[in-house]
Amino acid sequence: MTSNNELFASMSVGKAVAKLAIPTVVSQIIVILYSLADTFFIGQIGDPNQIAALSITFPIYTLLTAVANLFGIGANSVIARSLGRNDEDTARSASSFCFWAGIAVTGVLSVLLAVFMRPVLLFFGADSYTLGFTTDYLFRVFVIGGIPTVAGLMLGHLVRSVGKTREAGIGLTIGGILNIILDPVFIFAFHMDVAGAAVAPCCPTSYPCCTSL
Repeated sequence: MTSNNELFASMSVGKAVAKLAIPTVVSQIIVILYSLADTFFIGQIGDPNQIAALSITFPIYTLLTAVANLFGIGANSVIARSLGRNDEDTARSASSFCFWAGIAVTGVLSVLLAVFMRPVLLFFGADSYTLGFTTDYLFRVFVIGGIPTVAGLMLGHLVRSVGKTREAGIGLTIGGILNIILDPVFIFAFHMDVAGAAVAPCCPTSYPCCTSL
């Protein structure tokens, strides 16, 4: 971490903001493309109920991003300020606490959703036509894939906090590209329909985690 202290200690504010902001914005756009790719390929099936299922589950799935941002951005702030005053012990403690706390919260949410899946989906507007599709999608993308997804997003925040914005961006970008490639494979080649759109992003999710590490 000491090799990046220039970013926090001596680099001009404008240059530091540009170095951190541009890759971060690009990374967030890639995250949005995950959902857009799912919607596009499911739309090619021509079943309005499956498109509706994605719309119903989207606000629930967004909860994963909220958890990752809650702990990731919080840790990012503490780590950056700690490195600015050469306090690496606090930076390490903040990184460890926020990562494992985010994993724990996601695990609890995944279990709760698995138990109360039906009432939650009915509350968000699922009906007899969409309930099966929403259950298939959300179980795979949240209950099974929730922890890897949050881990990948949080590690991106943590890597950016030490100034390695390019590495974090590369990890998320490759994950997004793999998702776009795998979506049609699982949806059409394996005939999994909306469930395939949920499985596809879970496969490349581990890559941003490994890249960030």
